[in-house]
Amino acid sequence: MLDVIMHIHYRESCFLKIDTMEIVNPFDYLKKYLPENPNEEDYQKLPSLESLHIYPLPSYEFICHKEIMSWYVKEMVEDKEFRKKLFSVLKYHDYMDKFYEVLESNHLYDEFRDFSFDYYYSVFKEWCKEREIPLEFKS
Repeated sequence: MLDVIMHIHYRESCFLKIDTMEIVNPFDYLKKYLPENPNEEDYQKLPSLESLHIYPLPSYEFICHKEIMSWYVKEMVEDKEFRKKLFSVLKYHDYMDKFYEVLESNHLYDEFRDFSFDYYYSVFKEWCKEREIPLEFKS
């Protein structure tokens, strides 16, 4: 689950079906409740996502990726040139994929994942708490 949260981008939504712990597309999921040629009334009769135990995961704005990435660079990256490179990536609006790409190419993605585990875990726990979802997180 944390890998999914780590990769939630700007203007992107991911949904979790909490009873199965699956990431689902709610629109595709709801299709199975519709007849072959649905009319407006059929759409109005659809169950709510909440009743199906489907919730949107934390949003990009809620997560603060840039903060944990900056903290990682400050605390873990010793090489000045490499640190400079990572900080320059973080200056861009669309920084996430490039940041992960640079880490991967330097074989540091797993280190970042381990470093940020507690942060993303706390984001997930807070999200569960706000929705009163009684989940015990298992990595």
